[in-house]
Amino acid sequence: MLDEDFTHAQKRVEDSYQRMDNETIRKVYAYYKQATEGDISGKRPSVLRIRDRIKFDAWSSISGMSKDEAKVAYIDLVNRLELNTFEVTCDMRDQQAITEQSSER
Repeated sequence: MLDEDFTHAQKRVEDSYQRMDNETIRKVYAYYKQATEGDISGKRPSVLRIRDRIKFDAWSSISGMSKDEAKVAYIDLVNRLELNTFEVTCDMRDQQAITEQSSER
């Protein structure tokens, strides 16, 4: 049942990805990666690779969570999604990420 619910949640994410805010996408990504691959490995990407670094940080933030716990968290998050009323393009997301990175410094 858990795997079936997880697959259904993945489909919902695919259908509504462009209407999610960046914070939600980071969480969805982290739970998905933890659920499918387990703990992250490797070095944190350089600051010049902003997108990769953000994804690494999101995934590493839940390191240690079991795959089943991550699936449950993913499903719960998807079931509680509050979607934007408009679509967000990749370019808009990248610009927002750059702005967020600049404000963290």
